[in-house]
Amino acid sequence: MSAAQKNWYQIYTHSNCEKLLYNKISAMGFEAYLPLRKKKKQWTDRVVETEEPAFKSYMFAKLSCEDMRLVERLSGFGFFITYGNNKSSERFFPKITDLTIALVAQVLADFPEAQLQASKFKKGEEVVIKHGNLKGYRAIVLSSKSKKNDERLAVELQGLKDSLVIDVSKELIEHSV
Repeated sequence: MSAAQKNWYQIYTHSNCEKLLYNKISAMGFEAYLPLRKKKKQWTDRVVETEEPAFKSYMFAKLSCEDMRLVERLSGFGFFITYGNNKSSERFFPKITDLTIALVAQVLADFPEAQLQASKFKKGEEVVIKHGNLKGYRAIVLSSKSKKNDERLAVELQGLKDSLVIDVSKELIEHSV
């Protein structure tokens, strides 16, 4: 990778430091993405709508190797997420693309309750979402929720070993070919 080439990296932050670190990285002029969701909170005298990180202690930044060294020194930074074997030098950064970041943003826009889940589940039936902004995306059925006539789906994120888990009405999906 050349010095000027920038890639997306998944960052694990210190507890409750997602917004702080995002603001610091953005202030340095680096491209960053902090998935947020709006949530209504009941206070004793009123209901307040707040924005909170969709994935606790996670954010993304598009950085070069030199940029990574600067970001590592910031307060609130935990570590860059890598995959592979802890006992050997076979560690690698996930290949996160602009499309992956756009998919996360789109899923959270359409399904604000989506949760990040490690892909440690047994793969089930593959389906395609046939309506809405996620039309054409493939997902894996995790479970059926018979009460609501919904399917719990995992939308796999290319380059990450994670999936976004959403509940979708059975009418919005079809069997994959």
